[in-house]
Amino acid sequence: MNITLRQLRAFTGVYRTRSITRAARELGITQSAASLLIQQLEVQLGVKLFDRSTRSVQPTLAANEAFHAAERMLSDASGLSRRMRDLAAARAGRVAFVASAGAASALLPAVLAKFHAAYPDIEIDMRDVAADDLVPRMIATDAEFAIGSVEGEIAEMTIETLTRGRLSAIGRRTPDFVARRSLTWDELAQLPTIAMRRETRIRMQIDQVLGAQGKRLAPTYEVTLFNTALAMTAQGLGLAILPTTMLPADEFPTLIAKPLVRPAITRPVSLLQHQGRTLSPAAQAFVTAARAILAQQSGRAEK
Repeated sequence: MNITLRQLRAFTGVYRTRSITRAARELGITQSAASLLIQQLEVQLGVKLFDRSTRSVQPTLAANEAFHAAERMLSDASGLSRRMRDLAAARAGRVAFVASAGAASALLPAVLAKFHAAYPDIEIDMRDVAADDLVPRMIATDAEFAIGSVEGEIAEMTIETLTRGRLSAIGRRTPDFVARRSLTWDELAQLPTIAMRRETRIRMQIDQVLGAQGKRLAPTYEVTLFNTALAMTAQGLGLAILPTTMLPADEFPTLIAKPLVRPAITRPVSLLQHQGRTLSPAAQAFVTAARAILAQQSGRAEK
């Protein structure tokens, strides 16, 4: 049995109007086409749906039984069609993604706020994880993409740089620190500092670059989380060594970043996607918003 929506529309139209002519007019088809659709439906169902005369069309008991079921099927089909249109237009849906803890705390709140204002009916499921867990969690869950810092190529993944953060010394807004344009790593070595632990990716990058120049980082404190370093810096315990992009100005208004030079080190924040998989319209809208907002943030940070 292969009942079509056109047959159901013709049937419900005739049932309501008690007229093939009026039903055909409502459907925008000819009377003969409407009559043919009813005949086809009767053949497929194996029952007569209408008693026809030259003056009237009267539904049979079978038609009375079938009408409400037909309307439910049409309503479901219409609802599905609306839902798909909403999904296609990113008016509805769900975005599930993974973000490194640093990106989730410093970069993505602004993206989330602006995206929610533009797409209030889209559900957001952001899983913030340690940087080392970014790729494993993306692979193991239903996340459509991930945002965070990664190095090198990753099998069956595409990697797109969204923004870059220059490693900086982050300190309190004292007159002396505000007056500085930058700090060298040698100057930094003479001051109390707060760095990420040696097993973190950012610290490995720092140690590798400095080691190639015969330099060595010996921080006063080592921590695991960016926010811990920033909170300690806000209390005057030392200068945090972090990418400029990892300083949320609204959360830490008393702190300011100064670029570290000789050598200058940058760290990307990237978008990871599964190769060959199409993002849902909602996820694509989020990624588009993230690209634009992070680019704006990066431009302001460089000024």
